Amino acid sequence: MTAYARGATLFRAATAQLTSAELMLPVPSCPGWTVSDVLTHVADNHEAVLSAHGVVTDSADVIAVYEEHLTKQPRAILDAIELILHGWDIARARGMVGSLDDVTLDFLLAFAVDAGEQLYADGAFDLMLVSTDVGREASVLALYGRDARVPSE
Repeated sequence: MTAYARGATLFRAATAQLTSAELMLPVPSCPGWTVSDVLTHVADNHEAVLSAHGVVTDSADVIAVYEEHLTKQPRAILDAIELILHGWDIARARGMVGSLDDVTLDFLLAFAVDAGEQLYADGAFDLMLVSTDVGREASVLALYGRDARVPSE
């Protein structure tokens, strides 16, 4: 399974049976954004990439169209990261308990290590400092500015 397919699967699971009321939920890992804002952001980015590659569609499922036409192009790695992270963001906003598997964490970690300081250059991500005992998922997601620690009750 490609990284993009893995991200698409995660994103679809996070958005399955999404209700209209859930569209207005705040997304803590994307301050000031709602679930609707994240969905729009992902759709807009995918539509822009499809358009840039001359792919025209009237399908509402831009992820399926992308999978059909563009998973072999270099940009697919960045879009896989977007789907993984925003899928995780939406799942957390919806109160869903889920975790990223080791293959997905390996992919995110390798990309962050390869990108180095460039990951933070355009302000899309902020490094979050966490203690060493938070676990692998929380440590990897912290590289992308996500707080995966379970909130205190």
